[in-house]
Amino acid sequence: MKALAALAILAMTATAAFAQQRQANPPRDLWCRDMQIVEGTVQYCMAYTLEQCLASRASPNERCYLNPIYEPRARR
Repeated sequence: MKALAALAILAMTATAAFAQQRQANPPRDLWCRDMQIVEGTVQYCMAYTLEQCLASRASPNERCYLNPIYEPRARR
């Protein structure tokens, strides 16, 4: 019975540690911007934070937004 309790505590600790690590290292494609090109715009998703996305804009007309296809459960 003690081994089962210890295993449950270990699993909860590992889950909490993984969650903290994900917060410390957000995915690089969480934020996107519409990058202007000659024929219109293209979606460019390479920013960890909104601030990084805003700083990477080439013009004020480029908008930043959360990646619509980002799926955190698919990331490792």
